[in-house]
Formats: sequence, structure tokens, C-alpha cells
Amino acid sequence: MKRNQYFTLNEIALLSLCGALIFVLKLALKIPLHLPGHSGIFWVIPAVVAVAIVRKPGAGTYVGFISGILTGFFGMDPLGLFEILNYFALGITVDIVSILFGYRLSNPVAGFIVGAAANVVKMIVNFGMQIFLGVSANFILIGIGIASVSHLIFGGLGGLIAAIIVARLTRAGVIGGDAGPADD
Repeated sequence: MKRNQYFTLNEIALLSLCGALIFVLKLALKIPLHLPGHSGIFWVIPAVVAVAIVRKPGAGTYVGFISGILTGFFGMDPLGLFEILNYFALGITVDIVSILFGYRLSNPVAGFIVGAAANVVKMIVNFGMQIFLGVSANFILIGIGIASVSHLIFGGLGGLIAAIIVARLTRAGVIGGDAGPADD
């Protein structure tokens, strides 16, 4: 008796590659802007594009889990294995917000909101872990205001870029015609 799988082999491969791409982008693109959350403009793109293509609940969580495992074990972040929680939370956020938009992620507004929400949630989880590990809450609260705005902007810009990519892939026929309003 053959059991139906939730994700096809092609979807698992695509989601895994996008999760790995997030890790590679985080390591390879070190831009010294000295603004918190600026890397969100890059890593949001593969997460949003993967969810827009697969269009199933859990796709973003899977991408977040893969990127979190890679970042936690091989990354250079000071939180080490706790990074898994950051990326897992961003994946869940991409899933939830994408569902709210009906997976119409070729819409620039939807892309901006999905990207901004994912980047801000990653920041919140990161600050929560720092408090849990003993960093002074007063120190964290001082920096959270500017960090929130920059995370929102950079994540939103990454989501906007992802929406443009999804719209072009849809128009070109590379991904299914129901990936967003570009086919309407």
C-alpha cells in the first residue's frame, strides 16, 4: 500500500535548496551597513519564492528549519544552535502570512508584508533568546526601536523583490498560473 506524501520529491528539493540558499546568502553577502536586519533584504527572497511556488502550509516552516539547521551548525552566529529557533520562527511566519494572502505572493503589497513580518519575527525571537541567555533587558529595549524599523524596511524590501520575481516567473510560465494575480 503506497502512502501519499504531503510534499512531492520536487517540492522537497526546491524547499531544501531555498533553505540552503538562505544560509549561503547570510554567509556570503556580508555588507557592512551597520544597520540591524539589513541582511533580511536577501534571505527573505528565497523563503517567499519557495512558498509562492509550493503553495502548501508548512513550506515556509520547512525552509526555515533547513536554513536554521545549517546556520545553527555551520554559521558564525554567536547564538549557535539557538539560531534554529530564529529561522524556524521566520518560516512559520512566512507560512501564516502567506496563507492570509491566499498565497498570492506575486502581489507587491503581499510580498512586502510577508517579508517584513518574517524579518521582524526573527528579530523578536532573537531578542527573546538573548534575554533568556542573560543579556540585560534594559540594553535590549534601548536598541529594539531602531532595530524594529530597519528589520521591517529591509524584510519588506526583500519581500517586494520576491514578489517581482514570482510575478515574472508566473508570466514566463516557469511556475503555475495560480501563484498570484499576475495571471488574472
